[in-house]
Amino acid sequence: MNNRSLKIIILILLLILPLLMIILLRQFFQVNYLLSSSYKIIFLSPLFYRSVIDKKTFKSSLFENFSFERFKKNIFIVIGVGIGLAAIYLMNYLVIRQFLRGETIVSQLNQLASINKRNILFIGFYIILFNSILEEFFWRGFLFKELRELINPWMAHTLTGIGFSLHHIIFFIGWFELPFLMLAISGLIAFALVMNFILERYDLFSCWLIHGLVDTVHVFIAFRIFGMI
Repeated sequence: MNNRSLKIIILILLLILPLLMIILLRQFFQVNYLLSSSYKIIFLSPLFYRSVIDKKTFKSSLFENFSFERFKKNIFIVIGVGIGLAAIYLMNYLVIRQFLRGETIVSQLNQLASINKRNILFIGFYIILFNSILEEFFWRGFLFKELRELINPWMAHTLTGIGFSLHHIIFFIGWFELPFLMLAISGLIAFALVMNFILERYDLFSCWLIHGLVDTVHVFIAFRIFGMI
């Protein structure tokens, strides 16, 4: 097996590993939010991959794809894109909210991750500021970038888009009917593809900011479902 084939196999395994770990945690452990999020340790795997496989330093592995100069130069465009995507997300919620199973969502979040009114503010803060960069670092800055250099670029877009979508959609199963579940999957894939292009056009800071803006709407919706606003 040559080095290129080995890299592709490792990257595909890392692509499906978050989903598998979420399923295993749900099946075999009584989880709280901390334990249910422990699978995100995988999001730091780029540091080890680049150190062992690519022989890069820790610093270069950590800051690869970040360009503050490019971010500053394009910040208003990036903010505009982020606000636009956040607005689309909010409008979709307003259209389908009557079909959401609010009580089921609250019950599942409490049962599977111990998310409730007492801790949702802290969790929301974590999601907007920290979880967003972890996901962008892994899905865009690592998986998409590495696969794009090894396989057909459109295949890299497709694989990372589907992987990103499935990693998120596992949390939504049971929240609404199949047609809206398929709509959510399509929306997540579309979001992933847009973010891939943002990385190609700008940098990882830009992806982080846009993801954080969209997650702000996500947290707002959570507050609404929990009856806090």
